[in-house]
Amino acid sequence: MLSLLPQNKVAVLERCPICDKSAFSTSGASVNIIDTLRRWEGVVGRPFPKEVWNAYSQHEYKPLTLKECVECGFGRFEPVVSGNAGFYEFISAVDYYNEEKWEFGAALSQLQIAGANRILDVGCGSGIFLDYLRRQMPDAQLFGYDLNAELLASLPARGLSVLSGDLNQIKAKTQSGEVPPFDAICMLQVLEHANDPIDMLQTFLGLLRPGGLLIVTTPDAGGPIKNFPDALTELPPHHVTRWTEATFEALFKRLKLKMSSIQHEPLPDYLWDAYLPVMWDEPIWPTQIFDPLARRLGMITVGERSGFAAKEMKEAGIRRLYGVPSHTIFVAATSVCG
Repeated sequence: MLSLLPQNKVAVLERCPICDKSAFSTSGASVNIIDTLRRWEGVVGRPFPKEVWNAYSQHEYKPLTLKECVECGFGRFEPVVSGNAGFYEFISAVDYYNEEKWEFGAALSQLQIAGANRILDVGCGSGIFLDYLRRQMPDAQLFGYDLNAELLASLPARGLSVLSGDLNQIKAKTQSGEVPPFDAICMLQVLEHANDPIDMLQTFLGLLRPGGLLIVTTPDAGGPIKNFPDALTELPPHHVTRWTEATFEALFKRLKLKMSSIQHEPLPDYLWDAYLPVMWDEPIWPTQIFDPLARRLGMITVGERSGFAAKEMKEAGIRRLYGVPSHTIFVAATSVCG
């Protein structure tokens, strides 16, 4: 759970690792990782294995402080403590991954526009996105990369190729030319988990051909998720960094990538009950349409009025609220030719 730090110290501005401006400072929030692990146990309904607790016990009395850049919005919990294999195996029991993710379709569209054929999915997990691409692009050469070797082992049987090795090994393969370059590299919901997302991104950019396409998605820290600072999925060791549209604009400029698309996920129906109440006073179109009617019907609280809107929209067959921001930001960029 996030807590406020004592405000008796003057924040010292550091240079932001993304935009390099002297605007990176303590936000006033911190996380106790032990408390966070206990909350995960409550959600999953069983205790973490002893080896997981041992891996994080050294941080019991060391709060992780959220630092943020006032210029580009990048955020990072420090010291950086990310999830290990045991942690992710444990929380995999929580089914929060939707196989019909909006970003899959958005990525497919960009890949088809770019004419990409040789495609790498970094952080592919069990290969759900690759399976989706296989159905939509049956002739494409599809590769998956993940640090979980057990998940990668299942890909070849489904006609998918595998890129293996840690980041240092990937760098070595790039320098040796062992791996032919890719037309496109996708990193869906990956960077927010990485200890050093810039190094990770630069490592895989070495495998992208000149003029190739990079697709990245992360939670949008500038979107409605900001209303849920205690959400377990947004705290370390699960997510250690935070990203916004301005963050990606600054990063891609630094990496000499040309931004080709920025999209915000339309709010899906399974998030309406949680997100609509906290957004109800913002100028979103469901409020403008349904709030006056709900008030005429005698509904007083925001929960009643937003719930009424959700019910009416679902009955009308609406499943996504286009123009209403949601959890994910989607960015695509091309590398410099020549």
